[in-house]
Amino acid sequence: SSHVVVPSIMSGMAVATIAAAAVAALHASIGPQLNFVAPPSTDSRGRGSLRLSRGSNAPQPREALGGGAFRASVGGASLVFAAAAAAAARRKRRDDRCQRTAMRAVAEIGTVKLGSVIGGKATPAPPVGPAIGAYGLNIAMFVKEYNALTSDKVGQTCPCIVHIFSDKSFTIELKTPLTAGLLHKAVGKDKGSGKAGKDIIGTISIEKLEEIARIKLPDLNIEDIGRAMKIVHGTAVASGVKVEGYEEWLESSVPAPKTILRRYGKGVKNLPAPWGEGPPLDGADADGEAVMAGEEVAQEA
Repeated sequence: SSHVVVPSIMSGMAVATIAAAAVAALHASIGPQLNFVAPPSTDSRGRGSLRLSRGSNAPQPREALGGGAFRASVGGASLVFAAAAAAAARRKRRDDRCQRTAMRAVAEIGTVKLGSVIGGKATPAPPVGPAIGAYGLNIAMFVKEYNALTSDKVGQTCPCIVHIFSDKSFTIELKTPLTAGLLHKAVGKDKGSGKAGKDIIGTISIEKLEEIARIKLPDLNIEDIGRAMKIVHGTAVASGVKVEGYEEWLESSVPAPKTILRRYGKGVKNLPAPWGEGPPLDGADADGEAVMAGEEVAQEA
């Protein structure tokens, strides 16, 4: 952006220099020869008149305006031109500086993770105030925007990630509520059990477990609802929440995959054809014919 500012400064200086040179040349060419002389006679109305005369031999009374006064006026005009040119240059530099600032890229300078903020009830008190104020952000504006985003989750713990940019702006990335908080709310408790696996604070159904798993699915690194339910069940066990029918669901819905040895036994000859001497898998014949047909076509070509 410096290539925009330098020409503007040079243009202002050039204008001032050219204006001063032009005025000086005008003064040098006509200043000493141009005099205003007051004649001794008056006009018919009794007022004195000014007669313009050229040459150094013209009579010049004391009250006449000599070349010194004219030179003083020319010097004042040059100062006016120079001041106007300097003001124009300053205005040009200011406009270029504003344009350069507006076109500057905005970069992310930091992130703040807030995990214990209550949806719809955020305040400037800790932990929000110190974490946000450390970057010089407007705390009141953040609280207002966060409460607006979580107005449908009042009372729930809604973690968020605050992305902070170089121009002191920010964006809020909401995360799903904590899994433990959803489980505690489902059983009507404020906190979990202090002795995991021994003290049971409540019981939920397998349908409720699936509902919580679907809520947490966007923040998990999986896309399978069955695996998400397993993860949520682990948190339920740690919090002292029992899930009715979980063992039955685990056996029926998510069967453990069989290994190759359990499926076909020991020995290569027990494997399905074409890897062994066993019967081919379903659809293997059609696939094999298609591959052979493709190979024959390639050979003919």
